[in-house]
Amino acid sequence: MLKIHFTDADLAKVTIAEDADPMWELLTSSYRIRRPEGEPFFGRWRRGSRAAVPDSGRLLMSAVPPYGYCPDFLTPAGAGTIGDGVSAVLGTPSPKLATDVAELAAQGTRVPPWLRRLADGEPRELRRLGTALHDYYRQCLAPDWAAVRGAVARDRVRLRSNLDRGGPQLLLSTLHPDITWSPPVLRVRFPVEQELHLAGRGLRLIPAFFAHGMPTTYKDPDLPPVLVYSISHPRFDSEAEPGASLSALLGATRARVLVTVATTPCNTSELAGLAGISLATASQHASILRASGLLTSTRSGKSQIHECTPLGLAVIRAG
Repeated sequence: MLKIHFTDADLAKVTIAEDADPMWELLTSSYRIRRPEGEPFFGRWRRGSRAAVPDSGRLLMSAVPPYGYCPDFLTPAGAGTIGDGVSAVLGTPSPKLATDVAELAAQGTRVPPWLRRLADGEPRELRRLGTALHDYYRQCLAPDWAAVRGAVARDRVRLRSNLDRGGPQLLLSTLHPDITWSPPVLRVRFPVEQELHLAGRGLRLIPAFFAHGMPTTYKDPDLPPVLVYSISHPRFDSEAEPGASLSALLGATRARVLVTVATTPCNTSELAGLAGISLATASQHASILRASGLLTSTRSGKSQIHECTPLGLAVIRAG
């Protein structure tokens, strides 16, 4: 479990990445090539990219185990382009390189000789790594980069809409099925126990096309705080989960119904599917929430479209 601790100042500093992050996409795509998860969506790309990985890209993968810890310096913060990202990697201070490689070894991963030489400060190995990053991006990501950016942009619209309508409480409640907002702690399903205290620095949310399964973050708590999570591809949509306080106030199912409607105005049948409940249960909870002034329902043909009211959004923000 990863626990991210917020202060009021941190809630005001939650930001959303402006574009697909090339370094995180590069890292997570390297997992997709070597791991079987997500076959219905990534299968065709995986099969084509396995054949396209250049020799230098294989050098890169020797520094990135298919599971477990990956050196933090490979995903520098705020890289807008692959050029920016590679430049940031090449500019990593020597002590940071040594620390991250030592952490890789401490996790039980076999560290290849070239990576040990890089950790010892050999410039040639750092240049080889830069070439590997560029080559892998050109061969495996660049052909599909427009599609990656488009998919991430669609998820970014979802995040910004939820932030505008329900503030950070709604945003954090609707990020990902493996993320639960229990104010003031964001609880994230994670392979190890880890605590991250934001301490006024805020949190940057990075939706990632090639991520799959559990979200991730840096191992080093002193780096700019980020949370990287998988966007919803067509085969992997899941309902949003409300925060613990909102569930305690309304009941878990009714809270889920309210958050679902706040995220996506929908009719009763759609609401039942999105919230994972029966049609009768969806209708019952929508009626109670409507009577309480937390949602409205308007007729559209034979259906009623449910939408969250300003009062409902205020309850979500407070929860």
